[in-house]
Amino acid sequence: MLAPLFPKGGHLNLHPAIRLVCFLLLVTGLMVTSQTLLLIILPFFLWLFKRHCTFSSVWPLLKRLRWLFLSLLILNLAFLNAAPTLIPNLTDFFQALERIVVLIIIVMAAHLLVRTTTTQEIIAALQWWFIPFNKLGLSTERLAVRLALVLDTVQAVQNLYTDLSPSTTQNPLKSISEKVAGLFTQVMNHAETTPLRTLDIPQLSKPPIIQWCYPIFMLVLFSL
Repeated sequence: MLAPLFPKGGHLNLHPAIRLVCFLLLVTGLMVTSQTLLLIILPFFLWLFKRHCTFSSVWPLLKRLRWLFLSLLILNLAFLNAAPTLIPNLTDFFQALERIVVLIIIVMAAHLLVRTTTTQEIIAALQWWFIPFNKLGLSTERLAVRLALVLDTVQAVQNLYTDLSPSTTQNPLKSISEKVAGLFTQVMNHAETTPLRTLDIPQLSKPPIIQWCYPIFMLVLFSL
C-alpha cells in the first residue's frame, strides 16, 4: 500500500499539501521526541531519503555545517547540567549527540523536500493551506510566493557555493573570507544574469483522504 506513494526516484506521489505538512510535523516532532522514538524514526527516514535523494547530494551541505555541529556539541555538553564540568558524563554526551542528529535530520528533510517538490508545488501547497486566511480577507499569495522562493534561492546559492574553486591559501581566516567574497560575487552575477521567469502555479484539489493517514500517524507517534 505504501509503494504507490513512494516510487523509486522522481517526485513523491504524496499531495504537495500533505508533503509540506509532513515536513513541518517532522521538524516540530523532532524537537520534542525522545531518544527511543528517534531511533524508531531514523531508519524509516533514511530509507525514504535514500529512495529519492543521494547522500552525496546533501553531504556538501552537512560538511559546511560541521563547525556548527561541533559548536552545538560543545555548548550542549557545557550547559546541560546546572554545574558545568570539564569531563561530562556519558548521559550528557548522548543527549548532546541526540540534538546534533536531530539537526542533521532536519537539514536532510529540507533537502528532500526541495529536491522532490518544485517551487510551483510549494507555492500551491502554501496557498492551499492559507485558504482559511483568504476567506478572512487576508492576501496570502505574496507570502506563499516569498516563502517558496526562499527555498528555491537557498538551493541555487548552495549550488553556486559547491561550484566555487577551492582556496589556495593555508590561512583558514583568509580562506573563509575569500570564499565569502567569491560567493557574494557569484550571487550578484547570478541575480543580474538570470532572466525573469513566469511561475505557473497549479490549482490544487483536495488531498486524497487516504493520504491524511500520514500526518495523523505522525501526530500520534510524536504525542506518545
